[in-house]
Formats: sequence, structure tokens, C-alpha cells
Amino acid sequence: MSRIFEALQKIQSQQTPVASGAETIPPEPVAFWTEQREEELRATSSFAPSGPPPRPSLTSFAPGLNALRQRCAKPAWKLHKDSLVLFNEQSFDQCAEQFRILRARLYRLREKKPFRTLLVTSAQAGEGKSFVSLNLARAIVHQHERHALLIDADLRAPKLHVSLGAPSSPGLSDYLRGDADEFSIIQSGTGENLFFIPAGRPVSNPTELLGSTRTKSLFERLNTLFDWVIVDTSPVLPVSDAAVLAPTCDGVILVVGAGRTSSDLARTACQELRESRLLGVVLNGVEDDALGSPYAYYGRSEHVRG
Repeated sequence: MSRIFEALQKIQSQQTPVASGAETIPPEPVAFWTEQREEELRATSSFAPSGPPPRPSLTSFAPGLNALRQRCAKPAWKLHKDSLVLFNEQSFDQCAEQFRILRARLYRLREKKPFRTLLVTSAQAGEGKSFVSLNLARAIVHQHERHALLIDADLRAPKLHVSLGAPSSPGLSDYLRGDADEFSIIQSGTGENLFFIPAGRPVSNPTELLGSTRTKSLFERLNTLFDWVIVDTSPVLPVSDAAVLAPTCDGVILVVGAGRTSSDLARTACQELRESRLLGVVLNGVEDDALGSPYAYYGRSEHVRG
């Protein structure tokens, strides 16, 4: 019998009897104290176990996620089809299949070492990192009961809100400056399991904001709610934002534009991320012929190979 339960019994035995005829309040069941209240009190007791608490299981995510869905912003997104290869679950072209392959490879990597927060960056601008971030997130939520959060952490040149047709603020920068709370910056798409945090209003000190303890604390809380958190950030070579933000994420994907980025630049970018967990490189912009695709893809020529 636990010490907390013994103390509760002692308190109950010392209570003054209720006068005859007075309204009585039934005591709370013992199961409440032994199974729920005891766990709450244990966290503040002198004999609480040392060390970090165990990581919540997937089954514990749903209540928090449902509460978040009720309280977060729900704007009407107007998705731009030119930015999407996975517009719905019936997308069967070769480009869409490449994102499913990338998704499958990430799940295989996660079997070896668990991770949830994924940083997506590139060596330089114009390589399609935002395109990859968005379509990977949509590939994940097209799975049954999978939820993903897409964060636009490119505070210098945000693009994801344009592709989603979503409001650009309030967003991440507003929260990091203390001008908005968590619920106001998170958006939920109608009928989707995809959530989104836009970049927010322009700021003059993006690197300092992204490297703050407030960023780390936010990511740690969000990490327990979603199957995947995908963070799109600035290119790694022109500015230091990606290198600063990488330690707060579980893994990093580097997007390289086919025919745009030299092997030397790609190696330099990998070197910049050497202190982070670089999961792999995604080659973006590969032509259909290079993939050996029998299908024609209209609208974009950007394909992904993980």
C-alpha cells in the first residue's frame, strides 16, 4: 500500500461525522486516488523517481491533439495545385510516387532510432525545399490516422503559406517575440490531418529568435502531439538559421536541386550540418526520363529521389 493512500485513510478517519439529516457527499472512489491522484502527487513528492519521465506513447496523443484542433485557427485554405503533386490520395503519377518512397524510407530509418521532428533545408535558394516539405507532409497525412505539423521556419523568405493559400500571420515569429500564443499560430485545414504554423510577420533578427530557448520549448511540446513535425527553414549556406535550428530537431534532410547545385556546394552544405543528424539528401528537379517513368507529369518537372 502506498504512503499516499495511507495518508488519505488517516485523514478520512479523523474527519468529523456528519450530523444526522445533513446532506452527505459520497467519498471519491479509492481507484481515483490510487491510479490518478497518486501519479499527480508523486511528481511533487520527495520520493519521486529521478531522471526524465518516460516518453508518451502514441495512444496518449489523441486527447491533446483533439483539444488543439478545437482551439487552433481554422482558416479556409485555398491550396495551389501547382505546388502540390499529392493533391489527394488518388495521385498516381511518378512524382507523387517518389514522395511515397521518401516517406517509406523515413519510416524505415525511424525503426532504427526514433525521431519525429524533421528539418528540411537546402544548400542555396531555389532548390525546392519548401516544395519537398509540403508534399512530404501531405504524403504522411494521406496515411490512415496520421497527423503532421508543417512549420514555416524560413523567416527570411517564407513560401508555404502561399502554396497552402493560408494566412501568413500570426505565426512563428509572432510567438517567438511574445506577441501571440500557441493556439493562435497553429492552423488546421478543413477535413485534413495536416496542421500548419506560418512564418509570421517579418523580423530583423530571425537567427536570434530561432536560437532562443522559446523555440526549443515550443518544439518539445509539439513533438508529443504529432506523428511528424516537418520544419522548413532557410538555405544552410547563405545564412546560419538552419544550423542554429538543427539542434532542436531530431533529424535533417538536405534538398539538392538537380542541375542547379554543384557537388562541391552540396558537400559544403553537408559539412555545415555535420553536428546535426543528417538523415540523407533529396535530389529535386529530376526529369522524367532520368527516373525511367512511363507516366507523363504535367505542370511541374520537379521530382524527388530520396
